[in-house]
Amino acid sequence: MTKYHTTRVQTLFAPFNIITLNNEHVTGSFWLQAMMIYMKTDPGVPAKNSSFGAIGRSVRRSKQTAKRPAGIAPILVLAPLVAAVFTATACAAPPPQTIAPPKGLNLGSTSFFDGFGRQSPGWTVIEYDRYEALDSINGPGGAANPYFQGTKINVAVALTQVVYTSAWRPLGGHVAFSAALPVVDFLRSSFSSASPVKLANNGLGVGDLVWGPIYQSKVFTKDGRPKFVWRAQLIISSPTGGLNSAKDINQGAGYWAINPYVTFSYFPTDKIEVSNRFNYQYNFAGTRFSDPPPIPRLRYRNGQAGQIVYDNFATSYAISKHVNLGVNGYVLEQLNSDRTNGATVPHSIEEELYLGPGMRVRFDDANSVNLNSYMKVISKDAVSGLQLNMQFVHRL
Repeated sequence: MTKYHTTRVQTLFAPFNIITLNNEHVTGSFWLQAMMIYMKTDPGVPAKNSSFGAIGRSVRRSKQTAKRPAGIAPILVLAPLVAAVFTATACAAPPPQTIAPPKGLNLGSTSFFDGFGRQSPGWTVIEYDRYEALDSINGPGGAANPYFQGTKINVAVALTQVVYTSAWRPLGGHVAFSAALPVVDFLRSSFSSASPVKLANNGLGVGDLVWGPIYQSKVFTKDGRPKFVWRAQLIISSPTGGLNSAKDINQGAGYWAINPYVTFSYFPTDKIEVSNRFNYQYNFAGTRFSDPPPIPRLRYRNGQAGQIVYDNFATSYAISKHVNLGVNGYVLEQLNSDRTNGATVPHSIEEELYLGPGMRVRFDDANSVNLNSYMKVISKDAVSGLQLNMQFVHRL
């Protein structure tokens, strides 16, 4: 059975903002999506970027001197330069982004047979491995941000989730508990020599701990075959991951978050499987930032990432007793803007849609693996690129 645990690999990036002296926010925030933080585990592990809440992402503003890209008005400057230019104007400008939603959510980390979880007391270990080759930092309209040229950000995440399924069986299901911790390695973050802005990463480190209670339903059958099964979990993301205020890209988000989700698997025929996981995440205010730009007379007291909803969906066809081939995808929508010192940050709404092929291999009743690839369809106010995911479930 597939247990899931959402561990959000929150690729930590604090928002990077570019503002103009006429108070117009141009680029908005973005976060590096290194790995899914919410992940699924056999018995029903918390889902979450992540959600296992694996990697917290925080991108701080670069302190490097920026060159003005062709076609951009001369008044456009990087926030760090505002301090040296117009104090009064900077104070009147919209606040820069200090905190953004963790991108390392469970974005596609769980897919096929997601509604399944352990149906007997015991332990389950789920391993999530994810690799992302990110090559574009996009603005509000989806076009590449001209301040980041030749972007190459490679991230590897290994998230381990442990799930304990108890003997308590309300309504015929099982109550369980899971915890997951990611290890995130920013293998590379390079830009072309002509790029006005370059970002530095925090290297290898541990991401945010994600944990929470689970309810796994029984398997509803028809004519002796599985027909429908579901699971629900409340995932709590704790700000335990690495966050270096001198780096642009970090492993931890720096704030608490809660992520309830409901997932199910449905079998319209003996060979066809449909799975879907709906997530909602509320991000609490935080006071830890990834080096926000210094602006005269502005003291950063707190920041809060907007609320988000996201959905993992997949369908597969059994080509043999042990192998399913299918398609998988995820969609994310940010519901409200991020805030700095209680003020709304303009153009800080993220939107994403990814699709790709995948497969599931079932070795035996205790071991299975999902393999997924995801390619960008829509990416606004986010970092985008090819994403490869593996989820291995082992019941002890």
